[in-house]
Amino acid sequence: MHADGTSADLTLPVAVPVAELIPSIVDTLGRVTPGARYHLARLGASALPNSTTLAHNGVRDGTELVLTRQIPGPPALRYDDEADAVSAALGPPPQSLRRMTAALAAVCCTAAGALALIRYTAGAVRNADISAAAAGTVALIAVTTALAINPIRRDRTACLALSLIATMSAAVAGLLAVPGGPGAFNVFLAGLAAAVTAVLAIRVSDCDTVVLAATACGAGIAATAAVASAVTGAPTPAVGSVTALVCLGLIEVAPRLSIRLTGLMPDIDQEGPRPDTELTAKALRASGLLAGLRGGSAAAAAVGATLAALGAHRAIALGAVTGAVLILHARTADALGWLFAIAGISTVTTTVVIAAITLPNQAAWVAVLASAASATAIYLGFISPAVAPAGRRGVHALGCVFLTLVAPLTSWTCGAFGAARGLNLLRT
Repeated sequence: MHADGTSADLTLPVAVPVAELIPSIVDTLGRVTPGARYHLARLGASALPNSTTLAHNGVRDGTELVLTRQIPGPPALRYDDEADAVSAALGPPPQSLRRMTAALAAVCCTAAGALALIRYTAGAVRNADISAAAAGTVALIAVTTALAINPIRRDRTACLALSLIATMSAAVAGLLAVPGGPGAFNVFLAGLAAAVTAVLAIRVSDCDTVVLAATACGAGIAATAAVASAVTGAPTPAVGSVTALVCLGLIEVAPRLSIRLTGLMPDIDQEGPRPDTELTAKALRASGLLAGLRGGSAAAAAVGATLAALGAHRAIALGAVTGAVLILHARTADALGWLFAIAGISTVTTTVVIAAITLPNQAAWVAVLASAASATAIYLGFISPAVAPAGRRGVHALGCVFLTLVAPLTSWTCGAFGAARGLNLLRT
């Protein structure tokens, strides 16, 4: 037995658990450290489990053991060949990106083809039916292929790529199916077709349901906004600003909504706890639904705020505030933090570019604000120390302030303040 430079020959029973042997070994060696946890191990091996016996671990007469106050690390590997040592120092080879590259290339090429088909149909309206039929056929083939390849290959990346291709193709088919130029009803049918296709892909394929759920949510919001625009005849800035406001509100209520829709709310009339399998299944469904609702709402809010800023100068402030709210949501979005960060940064950047183009007289101030925002991002990301709890509460309060500003900015963009002023409610 070896312990801290001391060695001794001990006779130990082989049928007693290691946890019961350690106190007597420590007393025998006479090297006790108060509050320390001791471990018994072979020379150059990991610690013996405390619940097992020496016989279980193959310890026989003459075996050398080590008593340590910490779990010993694995022995260092030594190589006879220098090539093996160099290969081990460089680490394992990087994982192949062949499948991910192929999926990304397929989705991007499909998006480029969809844009080309829309442009071709815009130049020749008589070919709209043929183009819509072709896009619908591609969507049907993609969904069928995803359904067929799922039980054969079990490749989630391939299923996700085919599902996104089918969703884009269905959206193009819906966009081109309505005769006439691009309008609200074209967008409505495109969003509806995309949402239905994404939901169908979730049901028939075993791929990333979060991405498809977010796609379905965003497409459904776009279809709803298009219907509202067609019914009310509101201009694009008003529809975009209201859409951004509704989406930011949906992000806030998404946790409670997902809990209610999946049946995770506690039932006071139920006797006894629910089975663990039921709770696990409902928790997984609620997590996927929550991610889909928040992801789709974030993307729709970014698009709505950007469209509003493109259509009206006074919506630029709304775009900046919407982007700030999305960026602050990235702190607490866990797995979807990257999506909120991308949506928020894209919205703020696009809003700054729009402000510089549409307000040339204020371009210098826009450049100053952009530089200040860049310096702030560098400081917060790389220089500032860890945020204290009081600082986190301050950031949360700042997010609440920004979220509160969205409603009056939306009313200003829609012209509600001017309409109320025109009513002359204070006239006596």
